[in-house]
Amino acid sequence: MSLARSDHAARSWLSWLLLVLLMLAVPSLALGQAGGEATGAPAAAAAPAPQAAPAARGGAAAAQAQAAALPADSWAAQIELLSRWVEQRRGAGARCSERCYALDRLRITGAVGEGPLQFELSGGVLADGPVAVPLFGPPSSVRIEATLDDGRPASRREAAPISFDGNHYYLWTAARRFVLRGTLSLEGDLTLLVAGPLNTFEADVTGGSVAEGARLSGLSGAALHFSPDGGAAAQSAGPTVFQLSRAVRVGREIGFEYRLVMRSGTDLGVVRLPLAFGEKVLDVAGATGFRVEGGELVLPTSGRAAEMTISGTLPKVGVFTPDPRSAYEWWLFESDAEHRLAVKGDARQVDAAESPIPRTQATSRLLLVQRGQRVEVEVEPLASVEVLAAVVREHRRTLVLTERGDLVADDALSYENNGIDYLSYAPGGRPIYLATDGKAQRIMHQGAAREKVLVPLQTGSHTIQVQSLAQAAMRPIGGSLPLPMPSYPLTASRVALTVGLPEGVLPIALLGGDRPVWFADAGDALAVAAGFVAAWIAVRPGAAARRGRLRALRVLGGLVMAGLWFVAPATFVALLVGIATAAVAWLAGRLFRGTARAAAMVVLIVAGGLALLVGLFAVSAGRYQGEPWDGAYETASRAPSSVRRAKEDNEGKGGSALAPGGAVLEGVTPVALGLPSYARNLKVNRELVTEERAFRPVLIYTTPSALVPLALLWLAGVVVLLAAHRGPLTELYRRASERLARRPEDGAPAS
Repeated sequence: MSLARSDHAARSWLSWLLLVLLMLAVPSLALGQAGGEATGAPAAAAAPAPQAAPAARGGAAAAQAQAAALPADSWAAQIELLSRWVEQRRGAGARCSERCYALDRLRITGAVGEGPLQFELSGGVLADGPVAVPLFGPPSSVRIEATLDDGRPASRREAAPISFDGNHYYLWTAARRFVLRGTLSLEGDLTLLVAGPLNTFEADVTGGSVAEGARLSGLSGAALHFSPDGGAAAQSAGPTVFQLSRAVRVGREIGFEYRLVMRSGTDLGVVRLPLAFGEKVLDVAGATGFRVEGGELVLPTSGRAAEMTISGTLPKVGVFTPDPRSAYEWWLFESDAEHRLAVKGDARQVDAAESPIPRTQATSRLLLVQRGQRVEVEVEPLASVEVLAAVVREHRRTLVLTERGDLVADDALSYENNGIDYLSYAPGGRPIYLATDGKAQRIMHQGAAREKVLVPLQTGSHTIQVQSLAQAAMRPIGGSLPLPMPSYPLTASRVALTVGLPEGVLPIALLGGDRPVWFADAGDALAVAAGFVAAWIAVRPGAAARRGRLRALRVLGGLVMAGLWFVAPATFVALLVGIATAAVAWLAGRLFRGTARAAAMVVLIVAGGLALLVGLFAVSAGRYQGEPWDGAYETASRAPSSVRRAKEDNEGKGGSALAPGGAVLEGVTPVALGLPSYARNLKVNRELVTEERAFRPVLIYTTPSALVPLALLWLAGVVVLLAAHRGPLTELYRRASERLARRPEDGAPAS
């Protein structure tokens, strides 16, 4: 029993100790909460609205008042402070990012014009924490006194935490469900702005009415106009409801659009709108028989409500003020890409999405201009920069020179267009074919400029194909030949030219591109160097030759080998491989004996054969030499057989049908001409070609007739080399004859 009593006593002491610690901790939490509300509430409430700081202080005061209503040393007061601290700490981490409130119903009662009106507004907060709920406005003409019913007992209710910012009053509350009751005092034109969104509105008033209606729904940013009964002076001053929204759009000319909404308890009659800014009215939608008299727009109306849209032009922009009958006006200012607006004044700029007039430009500015305010607008024209409305992405031109001196050109252009209808294209010869996107077009020209073709351009990315004929003056021994190129007023990103030449024209250089193209390149230089090395090894006139004569003969041999490379590359390769194989065989004969020598000789023969095949293949894929290529093969699949037969007949007649006459007709859709064949081709490129930086290629060429003296000199060099090697060649011939004449039994040993 004593042990049980001691255990019970220990548990009692522990319970009392925990209770004392809890009582010491809870007041510290309450003090921390009160300090946090007094110091942190303004900063936390600054985000929703400027009036949040007073509301936060009101909320802190309400919490302290509720805690003070209970005895400070009671368990209920301590638990109340602790629960409020926990709830506020819990709500601090969950902030609402969008509209965090809902307004259900607004009911207004009382006598219009005889004192304050009573209102009752019900709604709720959707966030875990206090938010700013917009109420009514404008604060300059409306006074509010209200109490908040947020579920607390009536004895603990106090004045609602209400403040204002801009054009509206705000309620600061965290109640999930609340009812705000109080009075409204309207001054001036008896206009009440409802921020909303508000589900329903009810007005049960006496001595007057609401112009928009006593039962409304779905209000957001709406203006409600209260009008007292009678009031002849008020009726003579103008309509009861006068809402004017304006839009000014600056472009090549300054246009305006006004939207006017009018309502009254009696017939509106004739309404006059002053044209104070020099407006030139062009159209009025919603009114018939309008006219301008003495700087005013006369608008005949019928009934008690009217809505109309007025549009026209303004001579200039400057200082704008609202109509005296408007409590406020929406002003929308817009400008195109060629103008910049500077808007100044004491009006407040708001979100352009709230404009009653639809926006047309991304540079829209919406201002809420109240009575007595002004807006000053300045326009700065922007200087436009010249840009490329169309550009040629790539231009590929194939120019074939025939033996008779005809130049047949085929141009393929890919372009990007954003605003040009026709392209004046000079093909550099007589145009014979035109196609856009693979479809043949009639060849048209403008005026007397028959050398230029008007090519229709489409918007976007497309292709053009043009064929033309020209003549070239060829010289018997060679010279320079300017190659005709097309001209057009567009910038070409890249122009690629392929020149096809017949057998009788030998190119030396093609100039005019980004880099000149020569008849010899690095591969030719390497072949010439290999020829000189081979000649230095192979030229051995004999031991009696002097050193100076030996050096001259070796240089002559190198020249003969270099000439052989350009005249007969296959023979050059065969001779080069033979000299290299003989040199290696001689070296192997000095290093090996017997079976090893025979095996080395077999390997050398196989390697020499492979080297010969590789060299001949490389020569066949040379730069200038190759199989004759028929450019007409590309278009043969799409050209009908009648076109091919006409081409063959034309070639059989010697090309006379290319001149006007025969099968040439005017005004019909042309057919494509197959390109003539060629034996050699050169390719040159040019980047960024314009009319000022034109591409003018020049061909430097020669003919086989001009190379006859060089061929004779080359043959003379061959003869000199053979004469210098007469002794070694005779000795080689003698040894070969003896070998062939020797019988097998002559070499057998005697038995």
